[in-house]
Amino acid sequence: MIRRIVVGVVFACFVRADIPAGPGKDVTLKYCGTCHSAEQSVSLRQGQAGWAETIEKMVGMGAKVPDESYDAILGYLTKHFGADAPIQIRVNKASAVDLESLLLLKRSEAAAILQYRSDHGDFKSIDDLRKVQGVDFKKIEAKKDLLVF
Repeated sequence: MIRRIVVGVVFACFVRADIPAGPGKDVTLKYCGTCHSAEQSVSLRQGQAGWAETIEKMVGMGAKVPDESYDAILGYLTKHFGADAPIQIRVNKASAVDLESLLLLKRSEAAAILQYRSDHGDFKSIDDLRKVQGVDFKKIEAKKDLLVF
């Protein structure tokens, strides 16, 4: 039996290269990677029951997913876009407000990062962030596992 599935607003980010690796990523990309905008996709966070409800709600609206792939997709979404999943910080796309709220930076620190990014181009690694004057690097280092360059 084939399940048809469009899992809400999360799939636009699946066409991007910076989504998290893990079991279920490949089948999620294969069957679900052609929907909504990235801005919408990263905002939705819900637990397994919520994702299952969303899947059921969206059945009949799009992609055909074999039953054997359903659990892998649901597991991937729950793990990486679940209610308790940490939000990745896309350093080269983040706004000042994002940097302040996600890295717990002062407004002046976020502004310094944006100015440095504007003057020197995209950051390639956490080491590039060390070069930004006026930023408490301990705050950034504490969230290093969430940084995406």
